[in-house]
Amino acid sequence: MLLNRAQPLWLVCVSAVLLSGLGIARAEEKPCTTHADGNYYDLSRLKLASNDYEFKSYGGKDYILNVCRPVRQEVWAPKVDKPEDVAGFTHRSHGDFSLGDVNTTVVVHGGHPLIYMTDGTRCPNAGDMTASTVIRFVCDASAGTGKPQLIATLPPDEEQACSFFVEWRSEIACPTAEGSLFGTIVSVLAIIVAVLFALYIVGGTLYNRYVLELQGMDQIPRFSFFSFSDTVEFVRECMERVRDKSSDAWQSRNWGTQDWGRGGSWSSSGRQGYSGLHASAEEAQTMLSGPPGFLDEQDEEDEEAPVPPAHPENGRAPGMDANGVIRL
Repeated sequence: MLLNRAQPLWLVCVSAVLLSGLGIARAEEKPCTTHADGNYYDLSRLKLASNDYEFKSYGGKDYILNVCRPVRQEVWAPKVDKPEDVAGFTHRSHGDFSLGDVNTTVVVHGGHPLIYMTDGTRCPNAGDMTASTVIRFVCDASAGTGKPQLIATLPPDEEQACSFFVEWRSEIACPTAEGSLFGTIVSVLAIIVAVLFALYIVGGTLYNRYVLELQGMDQIPRFSFFSFSDTVEFVRECMERVRDKSSDAWQSRNWGTQDWGRGGSWSSSGRQGYSGLHASAEEAQTMLSGPPGFLDEQDEEDEEAPVPPAHPENGRAPGMDANGVIRL
Protein backbone atom coordinates (compact mmCIF):
# COMPACT_ATOMS: atom_id res chain seq x y z
CA MET A 1 0.00 0.00 0.00
CA LEU A 2 2.86 2.33 0.84
CA LEU A 3 4.52 1.66 -2.52
CA ASN A 4 1.26 2.28 -4.40
CA ARG A 5 0.88 5.65 -2.70
CA ALA A 6 4.48 6.55 -3.41
CA GLN A 7 4.21 5.98 -7.16
CA PRO A 8 2.31 9.25 -7.95
CA LEU A 9 4.81 11.16 -5.81
CA TRP A 10 7.72 9.65 -7.77
CA LEU A 11 6.06 10.60 -11.05
CA VAL A 12 5.54 14.18 -9.88
CA CYS A 13 9.17 14.46 -8.75
CA VAL A 14 10.51 13.07 -12.01
CA SER A 15 8.31 15.41 -14.08
CA ALA A 16 9.36 18.42 -12.04
CA VAL A 17 13.04 17.60 -12.35
CA LEU A 18 12.79 17.03 -16.12
CA LEU A 19 10.91 20.28 -16.65
CA SER A 20 13.39 22.19 -14.54
CA GLY A 21 16.24 20.65 -16.55
CA LEU A 22 14.64 21.78 -19.78
CA GLY A 23 14.15 25.24 -18.34
CA ILE A 24 17.79 25.50 -17.27
CA ALA A 25 19.01 24.31 -20.68
CA ARG A 26 16.82 26.93 -22.36
CA ALA A 27 17.57 29.77 -19.92
CA GLU A 28 21.35 29.53 -20.12
CA GLU A 29 22.56 31.38 -23.19
CA LYS A 30 25.73 30.37 -24.98
CA PRO A 31 28.61 32.86 -24.76
CA CYS A 32 28.16 35.91 -26.98
CA THR A 33 24.61 34.93 -27.96
CA THR A 34 21.20 36.02 -26.78
CA HIS A 35 17.47 35.84 -27.48
CA ALA A 36 15.43 39.04 -27.56
CA ASP A 37 11.98 39.89 -28.93
CA GLY A 38 11.76 36.54 -30.70
CA ASN A 39 15.11 37.07 -32.43
CA TYR A 40 18.41 35.29 -31.98
CA TYR A 41 21.74 37.15 -32.03
CA ASP A 42 25.10 35.41 -32.33
CA LEU A 43 28.25 37.55 -32.03
CA SER A 44 30.57 34.62 -31.35
CA ARG A 45 31.74 34.56 -34.97
CA LEU A 46 33.61 37.84 -34.40
CA LYS A 47 36.08 36.15 -32.07
CA LEU A 48 37.19 33.75 -34.82
CA ALA A 49 39.33 36.39 -36.50
CA SER A 50 43.03 35.53 -36.62
CA ASN A 51 44.04 39.09 -35.60
CA ASP A 52 42.73 41.78 -33.30
CA TYR A 53 40.50 44.53 -34.68
CA GLU A 54 42.41 47.82 -35.01
CA PHE A 55 40.92 51.26 -35.62
CA LYS A 56 41.77 54.92 -35.15
CA SER A 57 39.88 57.57 -33.25
CA TYR A 58 38.87 60.93 -34.64
CA GLY A 59 42.07 62.31 -33.05
CA GLY A 60 44.29 59.74 -34.77
CA LYS A 61 45.01 57.49 -31.77
CA ASP A 62 45.28 53.74 -32.31
CA TYR A 63 42.90 51.34 -30.57
CA ILE A 64 43.07 47.53 -30.43
CA LEU A 65 39.93 45.57 -29.64
CA ASN A 66 38.59 42.05 -29.65
CA VAL A 67 35.16 40.58 -28.97
CA CYS A 68 34.25 37.77 -26.59
CA ARG A 69 37.93 36.97 -26.05
CA PRO A 70 41.13 38.71 -24.89
CA VAL A 71 43.31 40.56 -27.36
CA ARG A 72 46.02 38.54 -29.06
CA GLN A 73 48.63 41.26 -28.87
CA GLU A 74 50.82 41.68 -25.83
CA VAL A 75 49.71 44.47 -23.50
CA TRP A 76 52.43 46.55 -21.86
CA ALA A 77 51.91 47.68 -18.26
CA PRO A 78 48.08 47.95 -18.33
CA LYS A 79 47.97 48.30 -14.51
CA VAL A 80 45.10 45.85 -14.04
CA ASP A 81 44.66 42.80 -11.84
CA LYS A 82 44.36 40.35 -14.77
CA PRO A 83 46.30 41.49 -17.84
CA GLU A 84 45.38 38.22 -19.61
CA ASP A 85 41.70 39.28 -19.61
CA VAL A 86 42.17 42.63 -21.35
CA ALA A 87 39.74 42.84 -24.31
CA GLY A 88 40.84 46.24 -25.64
CA PHE A 89 43.48 48.89 -25.07
CA THR A 90 45.10 52.04 -26.41
CA HIS A 91 48.65 53.31 -26.15
CA ARG A 92 49.45 56.06 -23.68
CA SER A 93 52.62 57.65 -22.43
CA HIS A 94 52.85 55.66 -19.19
CA GLY A 95 51.83 52.30 -20.65
CA ASP A 96 48.91 50.69 -22.39
CA PHE A 97 45.51 51.77 -21.13
CA SER A 98 42.97 48.91 -20.78
CA LEU A 99 39.48 49.65 -22.08
CA GLY A 100 37.95 46.77 -20.10
CA ASP A 101 38.01 43.03 -19.52
CA VAL A 102 36.41 40.27 -21.60
CA ASN A 103 32.63 39.99 -21.38
CA THR A 104 30.58 37.33 -23.21
CA THR A 105 27.15 38.58 -22.11
CA VAL A 106 25.11 40.21 -24.85
CA VAL A 107 22.15 42.51 -24.12
CA VAL A 108 19.76 44.04 -26.64
CA HIS A 109 18.48 47.63 -26.47
CA GLY A 110 16.40 49.16 -29.23
CA GLY A 111 17.00 46.13 -31.46
CA HIS A 112 20.80 46.49 -31.24
CA PRO A 113 23.08 44.01 -29.42
CA LEU A 114 25.43 45.60 -26.87
CA ILE A 115 28.49 44.34 -24.96
CA TYR A 116 29.74 46.14 -21.85
CA MET A 117 33.41 45.89 -20.88
CA THR A 118 34.42 47.01 -17.37
CA ASP A 119 37.34 46.79 -14.91
CA GLY A 120 39.85 48.50 -17.17
CA THR A 121 42.77 50.63 -16.11
CA ARG A 122 42.18 53.07 -13.27
CA CYS A 123 41.01 56.43 -14.58
CA PRO A 124 43.34 59.45 -14.20
CA ASN A 125 42.36 61.81 -11.40
CA ALA A 126 39.19 59.79 -10.68
CA GLY A 127 40.03 57.86 -7.54
CA ASP A 128 39.15 54.18 -7.77
CA MET A 129 37.06 54.48 -10.92
CA THR A 130 38.19 52.17 -13.72
CA ALA A 131 37.79 52.46 -17.46
CA SER A 132 34.74 50.96 -19.20
CA THR A 133 33.60 50.56 -22.79
CA VAL A 134 30.25 50.06 -24.50
CA ILE A 135 30.18 48.39 -27.94
CA ARG A 136 26.94 48.97 -29.85
CA PHE A 137 26.46 46.61 -32.78
CA VAL A 138 24.35 47.77 -35.70
CA CYS A 139 22.89 45.35 -38.22
CA ASP A 140 24.21 46.12 -41.71
CA ALA A 141 23.94 43.26 -44.20
CA SER A 142 26.20 45.06 -46.70
CA ALA A 143 29.06 45.70 -44.25
CA GLY A 144 30.36 42.15 -44.00
CA THR A 145 32.26 41.61 -40.77
CA GLY A 146 32.67 45.35 -40.47
CA LYS A 147 35.00 47.37 -38.31
CA PRO A 148 34.60 49.13 -34.93
CA GLN A 149 34.49 52.92 -34.83
CA LEU A 150 35.03 55.17 -31.81
CA ILE A 151 32.02 57.48 -31.44
CA ALA A 152 32.78 59.38 -28.23
CA THR A 153 34.81 59.42 -25.03
CA LEU A 154 34.28 60.84 -21.57
CA PRO A 155 35.97 63.12 -20.83
CA PRO A 156 36.44 64.29 -24.46
CA ASP A 157 40.22 64.55 -24.01
CA GLU A 158 41.49 61.15 -25.14
CA GLU A 159 44.50 61.31 -22.81
CA GLN A 160 42.15 61.70 -19.88
CA ALA A 161 39.23 59.64 -21.22
CA CYS A 162 37.86 56.88 -19.01
CA SER A 163 34.61 55.88 -20.77
CA PHE A 164 34.51 54.84 -24.41
CA PHE A 165 31.57 54.45 -26.81
CA VAL A 166 32.17 52.26 -29.87
CA GLU A 167 29.81 51.53 -32.76
CA TRP A 168 30.26 48.46 -34.96
CA ARG A 169 28.28 47.98 -38.15
CA SER A 170 28.31 44.34 -39.22
CA GLU A 171 26.17 41.69 -40.83
CA ILE A 172 26.91 39.51 -37.81
CA ALA A 173 24.86 41.91 -35.69
CA CYS A 174 21.71 40.98 -37.64
CA PRO A 175 19.23 38.47 -36.20
CA THR A 176 19.91 34.97 -37.43
CA ALA A 177 18.46 31.49 -37.22
CA GLU A 178 19.48 29.65 -34.10
CA GLY A 179 22.00 27.04 -35.16
CA SER A 180 23.14 23.79 -33.60
CA LEU A 181 19.63 22.54 -32.89
CA PHE A 182 21.00 19.02 -32.78
CA GLY A 183 23.49 20.06 -30.10
CA THR A 184 20.69 21.59 -28.03
CA ILE A 185 18.64 18.42 -28.27
CA VAL A 186 21.63 16.32 -27.26
CA SER A 187 22.27 18.57 -24.27
CA VAL A 188 18.66 18.30 -23.11
CA LEU A 189 18.70 14.51 -23.53
CA ALA A 190 21.96 14.32 -21.61
CA ILE A 191 20.40 16.27 -18.74
CA ILE A 192 17.37 13.96 -18.75
CA VAL A 193 19.55 10.84 -18.73
CA ALA A 194 21.68 12.22 -15.90
CA VAL A 195 18.60 13.05 -13.82
CA LEU A 196 17.03 9.64 -14.43
CA PHE A 197 20.30 7.92 -13.54
CA ALA A 198 20.57 9.88 -10.30
CA LEU A 199 16.96 9.06 -9.41
CA TYR A 200 17.59 5.39 -10.17
CA ILE A 201 20.66 5.26 -7.94
CA VAL A 202 19.02 7.12 -5.04
CA GLY A 203 15.67 5.37 -5.28
CA GLY A 204 17.22 1.93 -5.75
CA THR A 205 19.55 2.42 -2.81
CA LEU A 206 16.70 3.49 -0.52
CA TYR A 207 14.58 0.56 -1.66
CA ASN A 208 17.35 -1.99 -1.12
CA ARG A 209 18.20 -0.55 2.28
CA TYR A 210 14.77 -0.08 3.85
CA VAL A 211 12.60 -2.59 1.97
CA LEU A 212 15.03 -5.45 1.22
CA GLU A 213 17.12 -4.58 4.31
CA LEU A 214 20.43 -4.92 2.49
CA GLN A 215 23.66 -3.53 3.92
CA GLY A 216 27.00 -2.33 2.59
CA MET A 217 27.68 -2.54 -1.13
CA ASP A 218 24.68 -4.82 -1.64
CA GLN A 219 22.30 -1.90 -1.21
CA ILE A 220 23.68 -0.07 -4.28
CA PRO A 221 21.63 -0.91 -7.42
CA ARG A 222 23.48 -2.94 -9.96
CA PHE A 223 23.04 -2.82 -13.69
CA SER A 224 24.86 -4.10 -16.74
CA PHE A 225 25.17 -3.20 -20.38
CA PHE A 226 25.89 -5.25 -23.48
CA SER A 227 29.58 -5.81 -23.95
CA PHE A 228 31.18 -4.74 -27.22
CA SER A 229 31.68 -8.33 -28.36
CA ASP A 230 28.05 -9.20 -27.61
CA THR A 231 26.88 -6.19 -29.55
CA VAL A 232 29.03 -7.09 -32.56
CA GLU A 233 27.78 -10.69 -32.47
CA PHE A 234 24.18 -9.53 -32.24
CA VAL A 235 24.55 -7.20 -35.24
CA ARG A 236 26.27 -9.94 -37.25
CA GLU A 237 23.48 -12.45 -36.57
CA CYS A 238 20.85 -9.89 -37.55
CA MET A 239 22.63 -9.18 -40.83
CA GLU A 240 22.92 -12.90 -41.61
CA ARG A 241 19.22 -13.43 -40.97
CA VAL A 242 18.25 -10.53 -43.18
CA ARG A 243 20.58 -11.77 -45.92
CA ASP A 244 19.20 -15.35 -45.74
CA LYS A 245 15.62 -14.14 -45.90
CA SER A 246 16.44 -11.90 -48.85
CA SER A 247 18.14 -14.81 -50.66
CA ASP A 248 15.16 -17.14 -50.07
CA ALA A 249 12.72 -14.53 -51.31
CA TRP A 250 14.81 -13.94 -54.44
CA GLN A 251 15.04 -17.63 -55.28
CA SER A 252 11.31 -18.11 -54.80
CA ARG A 253 10.61 -15.21 -57.10
CA ASN A 254 12.98 -16.57 -59.76
CA TRP A 255 11.44 -20.08 -59.71
CA GLY A 256 7.96 -18.65 -59.90
CA THR A 257 8.91 -16.50 -62.85
CA GLN A 258 10.57 -19.32 -64.75
CA ASP A 259 7.98 -22.05 -64.08
CA TRP A 260 4.66 -20.31 -63.89
CA GLY A 261 5.20 -16.73 -64.93
CA ARG A 262 4.67 -17.37 -68.64
CA GLY A 263 1.31 -19.03 -69.01
CA GLY A 264 1.41 -21.15 -65.88
CA SER A 265 1.46 -24.47 -67.79
CA TRP A 266 3.66 -27.56 -67.60
CA SER A 267 4.77 -27.16 -71.20
CA SER A 268 5.98 -23.62 -70.48
CA SER A 269 7.88 -24.89 -67.48
CA GLY A 270 9.35 -27.66 -69.63
CA ARG A 271 10.56 -25.23 -72.23
CA GLN A 272 12.13 -23.05 -69.57
CA GLY A 273 13.68 -25.98 -67.73
CA TYR A 274 15.12 -27.66 -70.87
CA SER A 275 15.64 -24.70 -73.10
CA GLY A 276 19.13 -26.01 -73.95
CA LEU A 277 17.83 -29.18 -75.72
CA HIS A 278 16.74 -28.55 -79.32
CA ALA A 279 15.58 -31.92 -80.73
CA SER A 280 13.91 -32.53 -84.08
CA ALA A 281 10.77 -34.66 -84.53
CA GLU A 282 12.80 -37.69 -85.73
CA GLU A 283 15.14 -37.50 -82.75
CA ALA A 284 12.20 -37.25 -80.39
CA GLN A 285 10.59 -40.35 -82.01
CA THR A 286 13.90 -42.26 -81.74
CA MET A 287 14.22 -41.40 -78.01
CA LEU A 288 10.66 -42.56 -77.37
CA SER A 289 11.22 -45.85 -79.36
CA GLY A 290 14.27 -46.86 -77.36
CA PRO A 291 17.75 -47.82 -78.64
CA PRO A 292 18.29 -49.10 -82.22
CA GLY A 293 17.01 -52.70 -82.74
CA PHE A 294 15.03 -52.63 -79.51
CA LEU A 295 11.67 -53.18 -81.22
CA ASP A 296 13.03 -56.01 -83.49
CA GLU A 297 14.48 -57.94 -80.54
CA GLN A 298 11.20 -57.57 -78.74
CA ASP A 299 9.31 -59.09 -81.71
CA GLU A 300 11.72 -62.07 -81.91
CA GLU A 301 11.32 -62.80 -78.21
CA ASP A 302 7.58 -62.76 -78.64
CA GLU A 303 7.78 -65.25 -81.59
CA GLU A 304 10.19 -67.68 -79.86
CA ALA A 305 8.23 -67.87 -76.65
CA PRO A 306 6.92 -71.56 -76.28
CA VAL A 307 3.23 -72.15 -76.21
CA PRO A 308 2.22 -73.94 -73.00
CA PRO A 309 0.56 -77.36 -73.58
CA ALA A 310 -3.12 -77.52 -73.25
CA HIS A 311 -4.17 -79.46 -70.14
CA PRO A 312 -7.39 -81.39 -70.10
CA GLU A 313 -10.03 -80.63 -67.64
CA ASN A 314 -9.53 -81.69 -64.04
CA GLY A 315 -5.74 -81.82 -64.70
CA ARG A 316 -5.73 -85.53 -66.11
CA ALA A 317 -3.08 -86.61 -68.61
CA PRO A 318 -4.14 -87.88 -72.08
CA GLY A 319 -5.34 -91.58 -72.12
CA MET A 320 -6.06 -91.69 -68.40
CA ASP A 321 -9.56 -92.58 -67.24
CA ALA A 322 -11.39 -91.38 -64.25
CA ASN A 323 -9.80 -94.02 -62.05
CA GLY A 324 -6.26 -93.01 -63.04
CA VAL A 325 -5.68 -96.01 -65.26
CA ILE A 326 -3.90 -95.42 -68.51
CA ARG A 327 -5.59 -97.10 -71.39
CA LEU A 328 -3.77 -97.60 -74.68
